[in-house]
Amino acid sequence: MPHLRAVQDKPVRIVAGLMCGTSMDGLDMAICRIDRDRPSCELLAFETVPLPDELMASLRGDETGSLAAVAHWHRAIGEAYAQALAGFVRREGIALDLIGSHGQTVYHAHGEASLQLGDPCFLADALDCPVVSQFRQGDIALGGAGAPLVPYVDYRLVGRADRATMILNIGGIANFTVLPRRPCPPEAVMGFDCGPGNMIIDHIARRYTEGRQGADLDGRFASRGSVRRDVFDHLREHRFFGQRPPRSAGREQFGPAFADALIEAVAPVTDQDWLDLFATATELTAFAVYDAYRRFVAPSISVEEILLCGGGAHNGELARRIGRYFSNLPVAPTDSVGWPADAKEAMAFAFLASERVDERPANMPSVTGARRAVLLGSITAC
Repeated sequence: MPHLRAVQDKPVRIVAGLMCGTSMDGLDMAICRIDRDRPSCELLAFETVPLPDELMASLRGDETGSLAAVAHWHRAIGEAYAQALAGFVRREGIALDLIGSHGQTVYHAHGEASLQLGDPCFLADALDCPVVSQFRQGDIALGGAGAPLVPYVDYRLVGRADRATMILNIGGIANFTVLPRRPCPPEAVMGFDCGPGNMIIDHIARRYTEGRQGADLDGRFASRGSVRRDVFDHLREHRFFGQRPPRSAGREQFGPAFADALIEAVAPVTDQDWLDLFATATELTAFAVYDAYRRFVAPSISVEEILLCGGGAHNGELARRIGRYFSNLPVAPTDSVGWPADAKEAMAFAFLASERVDERPANMPSVTGARRAVLLGSITAC
């Protein structure tokens, strides 16, 4: 395996970023060319692969895994990541210098503890290069939430001089980075979790289609439904929405238990009942984004554009609802600024891995609430 010093000395690195979010809808693998001096992060290749069905069923079906289950998940996820990336690299004919692996989040308690599984030793051995993982723990140790971490990448690489930008990632959870017009100091950047993204909608889709469909493709179900105002008015009072940032969320707040309780409360019988439930859940995601902006961002930053990334960027109905809340502010995918919407999160962890090797602190205390900037990630070199 190349010595870490050899990787540190390279002015341009080929780095793979791996990301599997709280929605657990597949492993995103982005291979990037990172120029340390400019700096820049160019996507060379991208692929999303499903993880083994048995592993996904176990992770989704066991909210409070035993120690034995967690240990086996840690190994199984690490092996699955290594097998997937090795195959991808082989097909693309690309040699890697470094890997950044976010791992699979199985538990997240804001400001207290966060656990990402996926033993990096399997990646380091299979790909013959160092791996950076466990990105959140350094921030948590200094009093931070450990999330979100991508605002640092947005600040370094995506901000614009001619307009204030919201970069909205809609994965299982929705979160945003708000960047004032450049130049701006890092402490002026805002970012935090808004609330549910695809998580509730995806769960309803699995229930409605009896597992045949894992998402509301392009919002087609929601577009045929009407918002249940009584249900929506109750959901918008959820205590999470009133919490001041820094804040972060996960399956503990808006996961299967929340979605199942919502389905049981509505008790849909007809197809139209289900379509109305889709519309209501989609409206909740759009509301959560705007409510977070209205309460905590608008008093200091007036956003001039919204850039979407994550799986939710493909949900046209959700994008339309978000646009209506923001009085028809321009809403476009991050592809328009050179960051493919599906790949952006994985690309970010490739860049964060490169920053760790360069020993640059990469959290943003203004976002996470940490006492100071700190190095993110542990380096594994088997």
